[in-house]
Amino acid sequence: MPALPADALTPEQFGAVGDGSTDDTAALSALFARLNAQSDSATAVSFAAGKVYAFHRTQRCQFELTRDGVMVFGNGATLKVMDDEATDSPWFLVRIAAKDVMVLDLTVDANRDRRPVMTEDQTQTSWFIDGGSRNVTLRRIRSLGAPLDGMYIRDLVSPLPTTRADLYPTDILLDHVELLNSGRNNLSVIASRNLSVNGGRFNGAHGVSGGPWAGIDIEPNRGADLRGNDGVTIDGAETSDNQGSGIDVAQINNTNITLRNVASHRNGTALFLSPSGKITVDGLRASGYAAVSKAGVIAIVPSDVPGATVSLRNIEVSDTTDDKPTFFQNYTGQVSLNGLHATNVRTSTVLGTYRPTTVANVFVDGVQIQ
Repeated sequence: MPALPADALTPEQFGAVGDGSTDDTAALSALFARLNAQSDSATAVSFAAGKVYAFHRTQRCQFELTRDGVMVFGNGATLKVMDDEATDSPWFLVRIAAKDVMVLDLTVDANRDRRPVMTEDQTQTSWFIDGGSRNVTLRRIRSLGAPLDGMYIRDLVSPLPTTRADLYPTDILLDHVELLNSGRNNLSVIASRNLSVNGGRFNGAHGVSGGPWAGIDIEPNRGADLRGNDGVTIDGAETSDNQGSGIDVAQINNTNITLRNVASHRNGTALFLSPSGKITVDGLRASGYAAVSKAGVIAIVPSDVPGATVSLRNIEVSDTTDDKPTFFQNYTGQVSLNGLHATNVRTSTVLGTYRPTTVANVFVDGVQIQ
């Protein structure tokens, strides 16, 4: 835990009240503008513990961290969108586009349930990690009720299509973050290098027309994010109660994706892979699947890039009531499955179409079938 600098700025210095009802927009805007000023000696902000700072939309990127080396100490405070704020235009609530940035213990509440229903896909996102970001740590931060995405990671500094890998968000750590109840995806990973997700919860994505409503969606945009994602590690995260997949890895330009010890309960499907590069899954616990939205609780399907290496180990699936396969694969690549324990699953097809997968140590209710 870094020490709080003696000259850390506070919202109250700029007139913020933090009672959850007073409009603190002007004070917060002044605070972030001062923090980003290169001529200012202060490089940190400290929010008052437990306070709720209400704000409304005044610009496309409401609050920004664009100065290298800044720290934000949230202390359990919340930045909350005011009731009835419009959802019909793009709005990034907190945008990061800098190096060596740290944000701790801060909640962004986009207040989706008390705002108009989003009728078309507008980019209204709580947290946005933009191009040029490097060595960014977000620890115990939260997003609540984002109309679209809880967090969006992508280079939009460059003109599209993006080709400069040096501007892709790089060396990003999400440490025990919680991104909850978003309209599209809780976490959208569009373009990145060396992203680490350590623990955390990515639950309850639902509602916006078109989906995909994933807990974590690792999906470059076809034809726009030409270098995609290289090096995404998700370790110990929970992805539950999402209308779509717990985790999607889809489209082209994804490689070196590693999932470890992931919990995935009551989603549309637990894991959906459309591989374009190396994917490793070591440890997945899935349960409670009543209506599977893909070809299986775990589904690996064709992509534009055949022949990628996909390795799955230590998979546990239990307490499902859907007839679809527990594990389905018709992707033509070097796919291996070693260790699947299915317990109390309704389907008689534990393994769907799976050749040319290498399969070993598959158990159903404790009895080995493969």
